[in-house]
Amino acid sequence: MIRKYAFWFVSIFILQTSCIGEDVIDDFIEPELRILNPIDSLPISETHQLNTAYFNTIGIEEVVGINWSSSNENVASIDSSGLLIAISEGVSTITANTQNDTFLLEDSFSITILDDGTIVIEEPIVKSGTIVTTSSYLLTGTFTLEEQENSENLLLSVNSDYQATTSLPGLYLYLTNNPNSISGAYSVGPVSVFNGAHTYTIPETNINDYAYLLYWCQPFGVKVGTGEILD
Repeated sequence: MIRKYAFWFVSIFILQTSCIGEDVIDDFIEPELRILNPIDSLPISETHQLNTAYFNTIGIEEVVGINWSSSNENVASIDSSGLLIAISEGVSTITANTQNDTFLLEDSFSITILDDGTIVIEEPIVKSGTIVTTSSYLLTGTFTLEEQENSENLLLSVNSDYQATTSLPGLYLYLTNNPNSISGAYSVGPVSVFNGAHTYTIPETNINDYAYLLYWCQPFGVKVGTGEILD
C-alpha cells in the first residue's frame, strides 16, 4: 500500500512539473488604457458614445478618470464623458488618456467625418492570433475572433492547424487581459476538442474586451499556452 501511494505521489509530481514546464508565474504586466469601441467614420451631426477600460498591472479592470481630446475640434468634438459629435467633413484623431503619479497612458484612433447624406455600413471586426505552448505539452494552432452580425456575441474560430495534448487533466480555455493569470478572466470552458477546427460562441462580449487566449491547467493552476489577439 505504501508503494502504491508513493507511486501516485511521484506521478502527480511529474505531471505538475511537466505542466509548468518553462512557464513564468509572475503575473505582472504593463498597465493599459483601451478605447473599446472606436469607429472609422461618422456622418455630420451624428454622435457616438465612446467607452474605455483601464487594466492595472495584473490585468484587472479599474475605474480611472479619463481625459478626452480631438486633434481637430472643427471636424469632431468630444466631451468629458466621451460623447463624440461629428461637425464637418474631414479627419480628426480622438485621444483618451489617464494619468497618475507614475504613468501617463493613452489610446487613440483616427475618424473621418462624412457628408451627412452618406450611409455608413459598419463591417464586423475580425482579429486573429497564434496559439503558442508555454509548457512541455503539445499546443499549437491559429485562430480568429470576430463580431457576429446583428448580435453582441463573438465567434472564436480555432483553425484546422490546431493540435493540443490529451494528456493533461482539466485543460481550460479563457479570454484574459493577463497572459499569466485567470484572475478577472472570462472562462470559455473546458477544452474538449484536441485536434482540428472548432468554434466557440462568446455571448455579449465586446471584441476589444480581452487581449489574449489562455490555456490553463486547472488542477495545478498554471498556464499551458497563450495566444495574443491581434488586429
